[in-house]
Amino acid sequence: MKIAAIDIGSNALRLCIKQTDYGALMTSTDEVHSDEYYERVPLKSGMDVFAHGHILPPTKIKLALALQHFAKIMDHYGVETYRAVATSAYRDAKNGQAVIDAVSEVSGLHVEIISGEEEAYLTRLSFIPTEEQKDDFFLFADVGGGSTELSLLHQGQLIYSHSFKVGSMRYRCNTQDPAEEQALDNKVAEIHHHYAPINYIGVGGCVKFMSKYMAKVKKQESRAKSQLPNFKSQISNISVSDFEQIYADLQTKTVSEIVSNYRLPEERADILTPASSIFLRIAHGIEADTILVPAIGVRNGILAELYSKTQ
Repeated sequence: MKIAAIDIGSNALRLCIKQTDYGALMTSTDEVHSDEYYERVPLKSGMDVFAHGHILPPTKIKLALALQHFAKIMDHYGVETYRAVATSAYRDAKNGQAVIDAVSEVSGLHVEIISGEEEAYLTRLSFIPTEEQKDDFFLFADVGGGSTELSLLHQGQLIYSHSFKVGSMRYRCNTQDPAEEQALDNKVAEIHHHYAPINYIGVGGCVKFMSKYMAKVKKQESRAKSQLPNFKSQISNISVSDFEQIYADLQTKTVSEIVSNYRLPEERADILTPASSIFLRIAHGIEADTILVPAIGVRNGILAELYSKTQ
């Protein structure tokens, strides 16, 4: 059976089609079998919303075209059930629901705008701690273009979850609210005070890139592949000190220099520095030495949720 997830974020929208016969839905959705599919479209809806307050007509047209394309792909692959969600940018946009209604009609796909709490739930849904970690505290930080979702779990139970309007695109548009930043900092300090020690889980394209980049650097330095994390494993990691070193370098570079030096497309390079700053402020707030980077995200949670309904 084929199932599909569509995640319309502030920076990009993604389609992932999985075959339930394989079952391994908790692994990275970036890696698919020959009869599965993954695609990412860099739409950057958040640049409209956080700079102007609404989705602009060109972005609406691009979104409609992308969803029409996704619908054809899903039909070609024989998808039987799917879920499509839109997150922070569309929650905040004055015309967010109107745009989603319009693109749903022209594409034939049902798209829903989900709350920050639902976004956090889907993000953590596909994470399974090891037996050794079952009694640990886990703080999830999902840093996106428009929001940062924090979730604190212990023994599989949710202790706290909240979505803060702190995101990389808000920084890029110079519309970040200091009050939201302070609220995030205060909550992180409160969590650290009551629940330390905490395993820090970083979610999002930025921390995933940083983890892989540092692993490659260490591989080049040591030439000892056996000592390195498996890039295809469910969980990788990056030390906070290594993260700080890369961030310090990013701060000295323009976007074009980041594109060149780190071999990133511009639409990802321009949010890497502000996203990194958010991950680090949380790391410092809970005095974390390491950021664990599992292969999870909203789309993984959607797939896990759909998979459970097929069993």
